[in-house]
Amino acid sequence: MKTAPITLEFGTQRLPASADGLLHAATALNTLGVPMPENWATFADEYDLHSPERDFGLGLEATLDPGEFARLAFTLDTPEARRWRKRAQTLLARALTGDVRLAAQIAERNADPEARRWLAARLESTGARRELMSTVARHGGEGPVYGQLGSISNRSVLGTDSATIRRERGVKQTRDGLRTDELLRLAYLDTATARAIAERGAQGNAAILRLHEEVARRERSLWDSPAQAG
Repeated sequence: MKTAPITLEFGTQRLPASADGLLHAATALNTLGVPMPENWATFADEYDLHSPERDFGLGLEATLDPGEFARLAFTLDTPEARRWRKRAQTLLARALTGDVRLAAQIAERNADPEARRWLAARLESTGARRELMSTVARHGGEGPVYGQLGSISNRSVLGTDSATIRRERGVKQTRDGLRTDELLRLAYLDTATARAIAERGAQGNAAILRLHEEVARRERSLWDSPAQAG
């Protein structure tokens, strides 16, 4: 399989990769301080490597997927591999602390515009949900109301419950399986409900749920009306 090569950047390191994200094995191993083995099959068997060959311009060559590369970085005992492990520790620490600059760097490496739009919608949806939960808490919401609000939103926007979405779309977190437009609609609904709660002074679980259902019905009718008109 011949694919247009690309370059993956990790800090100052630049690793050639195939269009489907497989790393050029010889170059990747070199960055780990290991020369390309004469007998690739034996080396691959020793380290449990199974990535298919790709053509980087000189015929089919061995590859590593990013997971295999990371595993080798934590297995090989070379100065270069130890430096990669230090980088990995730094990245993990940044991820655990929610470093948005790290998220931005990762997003910028994604060449798919729709993927970047999805990320922006995911962040907007998450922010809107947090604001709604905060508003609910300030207005006396407690206990099961939080899950009930989510159920109303999911059925209004998605037409089903979150468990079904996770099962049908093969994800562990509901929002991971949603399309960009679905995320934006959820964000809009949560924002509209938070505003309505604050403006009307709804207090307590029952009043909050009634208001959310009212907003969800209204917004659903607005979303459906263009399709009905067409």
